[in-house]
Amino acid sequence: MSAEQFERVEVYKPDPEETEETMRFKSETQNESFRKSALTWISLAFLIIVYPLLSIFPGEDPARILDGLNDTTRLVLFISTMIILWTLFLLIFGAVTREQTGLAGIGFDKIQPIHFAWAVAFLTASILILTGVELLLAKIGLPMPGEIALLIPQDTTGRIVWIFVSFTAGFCEEAAFRGYLMTRLRLIGNFQNWVIPTIVSAVVFGACHAYQGLPGFIVISIYGAMFSWLYIRTGSIWPPIIAHFFQDFGALFFPQ
Repeated sequence: MSAEQFERVEVYKPDPEETEETMRFKSETQNESFRKSALTWISLAFLIIVYPLLSIFPGEDPARILDGLNDTTRLVLFISTMIILWTLFLLIFGAVTREQTGLAGIGFDKIQPIHFAWAVAFLTASILILTGVELLLAKIGLPMPGEIALLIPQDTTGRIVWIFVSFTAGFCEEAAFRGYLMTRLRLIGNFQNWVIPTIVSAVVFGACHAYQGLPGFIVISIYGAMFSWLYIRTGSIWPPIIAHFFQDFGALFFPQ
Protein backbone atom coordinates (compact mmCIF):
# COMPACT_ATOMS: atom_id res chain seq x y z
CA MET A 1 0.00 0.00 0.00
CA SER A 2 1.49 3.34 -1.07
CA ALA A 3 1.76 6.33 1.21
CA GLU A 4 -0.69 8.26 -1.01
CA GLN A 5 -3.40 5.79 -0.08
CA PHE A 6 -3.31 6.74 3.56
CA GLU A 7 -5.71 9.48 4.62
CA ARG A 8 -3.81 12.58 5.60
CA VAL A 9 -4.56 13.54 9.20
CA GLU A 10 -3.60 16.93 10.65
CA VAL A 11 -1.65 16.35 13.83
CA TYR A 12 -1.37 19.08 16.46
CA LYS A 13 2.18 20.25 16.93
CA PRO A 14 3.07 22.53 19.84
CA ASP A 15 4.37 25.96 18.98
CA PRO A 16 8.16 25.72 19.24
CA GLU A 17 8.18 29.11 20.98
CA GLU A 18 5.91 27.88 23.77
CA THR A 19 7.58 27.47 27.13
CA GLU A 20 6.96 24.61 29.49
CA GLU A 21 4.99 26.99 31.73
CA THR A 22 2.72 27.98 28.82
CA MET A 23 2.06 24.35 27.93
CA ARG A 24 1.29 23.59 31.58
CA PHE A 25 -1.09 26.56 31.71
CA LYS A 26 -2.90 25.37 28.59
CA SER A 27 -3.27 21.90 30.06
CA GLU A 28 -4.56 23.12 33.43
CA THR A 29 -7.12 25.47 31.85
CA GLN A 30 -8.26 23.09 29.07
CA ASN A 31 -6.84 25.33 26.36
CA GLU A 32 -4.52 22.82 24.68
CA SER A 33 -6.39 23.18 21.39
CA PHE A 34 -6.50 27.00 21.46
CA ARG A 35 -6.30 28.61 18.01
CA LYS A 36 -6.47 32.35 17.45
CA SER A 37 -9.20 33.56 15.10
CA ALA A 38 -10.58 36.85 13.86
CA LEU A 39 -13.18 36.66 16.63
CA THR A 40 -10.36 36.53 19.18
CA TRP A 41 -9.15 39.98 18.16
CA ILE A 42 -12.68 41.36 17.76
CA SER A 43 -13.64 40.15 21.25
CA LEU A 44 -10.50 41.58 22.84
CA ALA A 45 -10.97 44.93 21.08
CA PHE A 46 -14.59 45.09 22.23
CA LEU A 47 -13.65 44.31 25.84
CA ILE A 48 -10.66 46.62 26.07
CA ILE A 49 -11.89 49.58 24.00
CA VAL A 50 -15.57 49.54 22.99
CA TYR A 51 -17.29 48.30 26.14
CA PRO A 52 -15.56 50.79 28.49
CA LEU A 53 -16.54 53.63 26.13
CA LEU A 54 -20.20 52.66 26.52
CA SER A 55 -20.06 53.73 30.17
CA ILE A 56 -19.07 57.30 29.32
CA PHE A 57 -21.74 60.00 29.28
CA PRO A 58 -20.37 62.48 26.69
CA GLY A 59 -20.93 66.05 27.77
CA GLU A 60 -23.32 65.07 30.51
CA ASP A 61 -23.15 64.92 34.28
CA PRO A 62 -23.84 61.27 35.25
CA ALA A 63 -25.33 62.39 38.57
CA ARG A 64 -27.87 64.61 36.78
CA ILE A 65 -28.77 61.82 34.35
CA LEU A 66 -29.25 59.26 37.12
CA ASP A 67 -31.22 61.74 39.21
CA GLY A 68 -33.58 62.23 36.27
CA LEU A 69 -34.47 58.55 35.99
CA ASN A 70 -38.03 57.45 36.62
CA ASP A 71 -39.51 53.96 36.78
CA THR A 72 -39.97 53.77 33.00
CA THR A 73 -36.59 55.14 31.92
CA ARG A 74 -34.88 53.03 34.57
CA LEU A 75 -36.56 49.92 33.17
CA VAL A 76 -35.45 50.83 29.64
CA LEU A 77 -31.90 51.27 30.93
CA PHE A 78 -32.00 47.86 32.62
CA ILE A 79 -33.28 46.08 29.52
CA SER A 80 -30.75 47.84 27.29
CA THR A 81 -27.95 46.83 29.65
CA MET A 82 -29.03 43.19 29.60
CA ILE A 83 -29.19 43.18 25.79
CA ILE A 84 -25.66 44.59 25.57
CA LEU A 85 -24.29 42.12 28.11
CA TRP A 86 -25.86 39.04 26.53
CA THR A 87 -24.64 40.23 23.13
CA LEU A 88 -21.18 40.42 24.66
CA PHE A 89 -21.51 36.88 25.98
CA LEU A 90 -22.64 35.61 22.57
CA LEU A 91 -19.54 37.23 21.08
CA ILE A 92 -17.38 35.46 23.66
CA PHE A 93 -19.18 32.17 23.03
CA GLY A 94 -18.56 32.51 19.30
CA ALA A 95 -14.90 33.27 19.95
CA VAL A 96 -14.24 30.26 22.20
CA THR A 97 -16.04 28.05 19.70
CA ARG A 98 -13.83 29.24 16.85
CA GLU A 99 -10.79 28.93 19.10
CA GLN A 100 -11.69 25.24 19.62
CA THR A 101 -11.68 25.41 23.43
CA GLY A 102 -15.35 25.94 24.24
CA LEU A 103 -16.50 27.51 27.48
CA ALA A 104 -14.36 25.06 29.45
CA GLY A 105 -11.34 27.04 28.26
CA ILE A 106 -12.47 30.11 30.22
CA GLY A 107 -13.33 28.35 33.46
CA PHE A 108 -16.83 26.95 33.00
CA ASP A 109 -16.72 23.65 34.84
CA LYS A 110 -19.44 21.78 36.74
CA ILE A 111 -20.89 24.06 39.40
CA GLN A 112 -20.37 22.71 42.93
CA PRO A 113 -21.37 23.67 46.49
CA ILE A 114 -17.78 24.71 47.24
CA HIS A 115 -18.17 27.47 44.64
CA PHE A 116 -20.94 29.05 46.73
CA ALA A 117 -18.79 28.78 49.86
CA TRP A 118 -15.92 30.54 48.09
CA ALA A 119 -18.27 33.25 46.83
CA VAL A 120 -19.73 34.01 50.26
CA ALA A 121 -16.30 34.08 51.93
CA PHE A 122 -14.92 36.30 49.18
CA LEU A 123 -17.86 38.68 49.32
CA THR A 124 -17.54 39.07 53.09
CA ALA A 125 -13.82 39.81 52.90
CA SER A 126 -14.13 42.10 49.88
CA ILE A 127 -16.78 44.26 51.54
CA LEU A 128 -14.49 44.84 54.51
CA ILE A 129 -11.49 45.61 52.31
CA LEU A 130 -13.34 47.95 49.96
CA THR A 131 -14.99 49.76 52.86
CA GLY A 132 -11.50 50.50 54.14
CA VAL A 133 -10.41 51.71 50.69
CA GLU A 134 -13.42 54.00 50.43
CA LEU A 135 -12.74 55.49 53.88
CA LEU A 136 -9.12 56.11 52.89
CA LEU A 137 -10.16 57.79 49.65
CA ALA A 138 -12.63 59.98 51.53
CA LYS A 139 -9.88 61.14 53.88
CA ILE A 140 -7.75 62.31 50.96
CA GLY A 141 -10.65 64.17 49.36
CA LEU A 142 -11.93 61.51 46.97
CA PRO A 143 -15.24 60.32 48.43
CA MET A 144 -17.26 57.74 46.53
CA PRO A 145 -20.27 59.32 44.78
CA GLY A 146 -23.62 58.27 46.16
CA GLU A 147 -25.49 58.66 42.87
CA ILE A 148 -25.22 54.95 42.11
CA ALA A 149 -28.02 54.37 44.64
CA LEU A 150 -30.30 56.23 42.22
CA LEU A 151 -30.14 53.20 39.93
CA ILE A 152 -31.81 50.95 42.49
CA PRO A 153 -35.53 50.65 41.68
CA GLN A 154 -38.22 51.13 44.30
CA ASP A 155 -41.18 49.76 42.34
CA THR A 156 -41.99 46.04 42.33
CA THR A 157 -41.50 45.54 38.60
CA GLY A 158 -38.18 47.33 38.64
CA ARG A 159 -36.93 45.30 41.60
CA ILE A 160 -37.85 42.04 39.86
CA VAL A 161 -36.05 43.13 36.70
CA TRP A 162 -33.06 44.16 38.83
CA ILE A 163 -32.66 40.52 39.89
CA PHE A 164 -32.26 39.55 36.24
CA VAL A 165 -29.88 42.47 35.70
CA SER A 166 -27.80 41.26 38.65
CA PHE A 167 -27.55 37.74 37.26
CA THR A 168 -26.79 39.02 33.78
CA ALA A 169 -24.03 41.31 35.03
CA GLY A 170 -22.49 38.63 37.21
CA PHE A 171 -22.60 35.94 34.54
CA CYS A 172 -21.64 37.95 31.45
CA GLU A 173 -19.07 40.34 32.95
CA GLU A 174 -17.19 37.63 34.83
CA ALA A 175 -17.18 35.35 31.79
CA ALA A 176 -15.83 38.26 29.74
CA PHE A 177 -13.39 40.10 32.01
CA ARG A 178 -12.09 37.22 34.09
CA GLY A 179 -12.71 34.08 32.07
CA TYR A 180 -12.06 35.33 28.55
CA LEU A 181 -9.92 38.46 28.78
CA MET A 182 -7.45 37.09 31.31
CA THR A 183 -6.91 33.69 29.69
CA ARG A 184 -6.65 35.09 26.18
CA LEU A 185 -4.18 37.79 27.18
CA ARG A 186 -2.03 35.14 28.83
CA LEU A 187 -2.23 32.83 25.82
CA ILE A 188 -1.60 35.46 23.17
CA GLY A 189 1.03 37.34 25.18
CA ASN A 190 2.69 34.10 26.25
CA PHE A 191 2.87 35.49 29.80
CA GLN A 192 4.37 33.17 32.39
CA ASN A 193 2.06 34.32 35.20
CA TRP A 194 -1.19 36.16 35.80
CA VAL A 195 0.23 39.58 36.74
CA ILE A 196 -0.24 41.44 33.43
CA PRO A 197 -3.62 39.84 32.59
CA THR A 198 -4.87 40.70 36.09
CA ILE A 199 -3.76 44.34 35.83
CA VAL A 200 -5.29 44.80 32.37
CA SER A 201 -8.54 43.10 33.37
CA ALA A 202 -8.83 45.16 36.56
CA VAL A 203 -8.11 48.49 34.86
CA VAL A 204 -10.52 47.81 32.00
CA PHE A 205 -13.19 46.68 34.47
CA GLY A 206 -12.66 49.89 36.44
CA ALA A 207 -12.89 51.96 33.26
CA CYS A 208 -16.30 50.42 32.59
CA HIS A 209 -17.47 52.25 35.74
CA ALA A 210 -16.03 55.60 34.75
CA TYR A 211 -19.40 57.23 35.38
CA GLN A 212 -18.58 56.97 39.10
CA GLY A 213 -15.61 59.28 38.70
CA LEU A 214 -12.02 58.74 39.82
CA PRO A 215 -12.96 57.22 43.21
CA GLY A 216 -15.26 54.75 41.49
CA PHE A 217 -12.57 53.85 38.99
CA ILE A 218 -10.06 53.16 41.76
CA VAL A 219 -12.45 51.12 43.92
CA ILE A 220 -13.86 49.07 41.04
CA SER A 221 -10.37 48.41 39.64
CA ILE A 222 -9.31 47.04 43.03
CA TYR A 223 -12.51 45.01 43.16
CA GLY A 224 -11.75 43.67 39.68
CA ALA A 225 -8.28 42.57 40.80
CA MET A 226 -9.87 40.79 43.74
CA PHE A 227 -12.27 38.97 41.44
CA SER A 228 -9.27 37.98 39.34
CA TRP A 229 -7.62 36.52 42.43
CA LEU A 230 -10.77 34.50 43.16
CA TYR A 231 -10.82 33.19 39.59
CA ILE A 232 -7.15 32.23 39.69
CA ARG A 233 -7.35 30.71 43.16
CA THR A 234 -10.36 28.50 42.43
CA GLY A 235 -9.65 27.75 38.78
CA SER A 236 -13.35 28.19 38.08
CA ILE A 237 -15.45 31.05 36.80
CA TRP A 238 -18.42 30.11 38.99
CA PRO A 239 -17.23 31.65 42.31
CA PRO A 240 -16.72 35.09 40.70
CA ILE A 241 -20.09 34.85 38.96
CA ILE A 242 -21.90 33.91 42.17
CA ALA A 243 -20.13 36.58 44.24
CA HIS A 244 -20.81 39.24 41.59
CA PHE A 245 -24.49 38.31 41.50
CA PHE A 246 -24.82 38.41 45.30
CA GLN A 247 -23.09 41.81 45.35
CA ASP A 248 -25.48 43.37 42.82
CA PHE A 249 -28.56 41.62 44.17
CA GLY A 250 -27.70 42.81 47.69
CA ALA A 251 -27.91 46.41 46.47
CA LEU A 252 -31.69 46.04 46.63
CA PHE A 253 -31.41 45.84 50.40
CA PHE A 254 -28.17 47.73 51.05
CA PRO A 255 -27.90 50.47 48.37
CA GLN A 256 -24.59 52.30 48.42
